[in-house]
Amino acid sequence: MLHNVLVSIAHLPFAILFFYLGIINAVTYISPKTSSMRLLPTILCCLSLCMPARSREQLAMFDFSVFDQRDLEIFAEKQKIATSMPNRSTQALQVAKSCLGLPYVHGTLETDGPEQLVVNLRQLDCWTFIENSVAFALNGQGDFDAYQQHLQQLRYWGGTVNGYGSRIHYFSGWILQGQGLGYLHDVTADLGGLPYRKKIGYISARPQKYPHVQDPATHRALVAAETRINHHAWHYIPKSKIAQIESQLREGDLILLTSAKPDLDIAHQGFAVRKNGHIHLLHASSLSKRVVISAEPLAQYMAKQRGQSGIMVVRVNP
Repeated sequence: MLHNVLVSIAHLPFAILFFYLGIINAVTYISPKTSSMRLLPTILCCLSLCMPARSREQLAMFDFSVFDQRDLEIFAEKQKIATSMPNRSTQALQVAKSCLGLPYVHGTLETDGPEQLVVNLRQLDCWTFIENSVAFALNGQGDFDAYQQHLQQLRYWGGTVNGYGSRIHYFSGWILQGQGLGYLHDVTADLGGLPYRKKIGYISARPQKYPHVQDPATHRALVAAETRINHHAWHYIPKSKIAQIESQLREGDLILLTSAKPDLDIAHQGFAVRKNGHIHLLHASSLSKRVVISAEPLAQYMAKQRGQSGIMVVRVNP
């Protein structure tokens, strides 16, 4: 944890940096054992009340974020790629393309202890692949602080980190929040999609699979999120109809693969890319263990997916 704290504050103003280092030194002096580090967030939060309001905001931003020095380097690389493109949709897609070959790793957002904002640009799953790319498009010329804010805004209900239940665990919820913020537009119905009628409740119904849900407060938060999603009118395009609407799909569209399970919304997601006149799926693949472009066009790829019923199509607003 000490490494993460030091990395996360490396680019803060010197006054805040010295403040941080002083507290870390004091805590370590009090107890060099790991228990001292558990006290660090509490002590920092208490003492930061004595700081100017602006400094408190900067300090709070990093109290509950986790990232590596390499993530800072990758951030600079990806930002250059994003800002070379004319609009958010092309920026997100170009960042996504630059991730080809990166390893697929499941569970990178899970940490020991309290829920924290995790930035991991080195390893991706199908969700964080999309999320990181869109966050770069939203961030534009903003610094790493601003990027973290965009990531948090996309990942947590209301943009607030408040335990496991505050994180968005259904991709349809992620779309719902993105639309509410004006960042995304679900165009599935416009493409002739059919009503997607399901009662989403996969996670809350399986506390054995998701141990965090065994906590009553977390369970209530998950049920509330599921209710929010179920109140929205969703549409999908059956996989047998994808070839018919392929010409209407655009490069950079977010392609969400709907689940065949009765209480689960989305099973997988990626970006639409055009190759040899057909739409293919650019995605972080658990089978290939890396970010790849599907060998087959989307319609043929989907025809072989027994666990998926069709697609939703979402666009990043310019």
